[in-house]
Formats: sequence, C-alpha cells, structure tokens
Amino acid sequence: MKITDLPIESLRNDAVQLIEPSMGRVEQMHILISHFNELHHDFLLWTSRKNSLNNVRENMREAIENFANDSNEYKFLIISLESQKLLGCISLFIRNPQIPYYEIGYWLATDVLGRGLMTQACILVRNLALSVFKANRLEIRTAGKNIRSAAVALRCGFKREAILSNERLDGHGLMDDTHIYLYTAL
Repeated sequence: MKITDLPIESLRNDAVQLIEPSMGRVEQMHILISHFNELHHDFLLWTSRKNSLNNVRENMREAIENFANDSNEYKFLIISLESQKLLGCISLFIRNPQIPYYEIGYWLATDVLGRGLMTQACILVRNLALSVFKANRLEIRTAGKNIRSAAVALRCGFKREAILSNERLDGHGLMDDTHIYLYTAL
C-alpha cells in the first residue's frame, strides 16, 4: 500500500499527522529511543536490547517493506503538525485479514508524554482500521501495570474484554498480566 491510497483526512487532526515509515527519519527515531525513560523499558521489552542506529535503520527498512506489501503491520510515524517533529510510532498490526482482525500498538517520546497526543493518534488509527480496513475486531493489548497505555485505550472508546493472568514479563523480569481492550463500533 502507499500512504497516498489512504484518505488524507484520516491521517491528521489538529495536533498530529501520521506518515509512512521513512529512512529520512531513522536518526530522529534513534534519538527518541535513546532517550526513553524507565516507563518505556518496563513495558516495551524491545527497548532493553541495544538499539543502535543500525538496528533502528533495519527496523525502518522492515516497516517500509511491510507497509508496501500489506504484511504484518502498518507502522505510522506520529508527526507534530506544529513543528513537524517526530513524536513516536503507532502501528496497526495485521492479525488476521480474513476476519479482518487488527491490533493497535504504540509508543511516544518521553518528552511529549501526558499531552494527549497518543490518544489523538490512536483515534486516527482506530478510525482508519474501521473505515478503510473494515476491521471486525480491533484490539489494544497492554501490560496490566501499564496504566498510561490502558488510559489511552479507554479514552479511545475501547472496553476491557479480558485479563490474561501472568501472561507476560515486564522489563525487570517480573510477571504481569495482559489486558485486552476491544473496540466495538455500534
């Protein structure tokens, strides 16, 4: 898929716009990941690995391929409309295209947490999943202890569907639950 295949109004609101993955944003992405705080490391286990510039570059290449080939996930870069600064990422993971079933995953730069930006980006992706991809199942999965991520899901109209007890480990190797939030369009 090309980003131009998507309706422009579904990719922006008053604060943020979603763009496709770009090799031109690799260095910015690396800087954001390098400045993650403890909250990121607690819940995004991939941040505990060495996130070298080469690793970020390879991840971006993979995201570009996935986007172009409609496979695995559509990773969107979250960009500030005001500054054009990279703020984070939000993905629409393709879980089962026959249903269609998708999952939203996200992270935001440490210095912009708590401003409602992820809620705005998540609403854009939620609406895109429903209107363009015709999702019949749309979910967000969070660590049980990740109250900030759960709050985003709830603000975006998702309802907690299930708790999977002792289903994951956090960044310290401690057991945690997984909460599954489901969006049901009425």
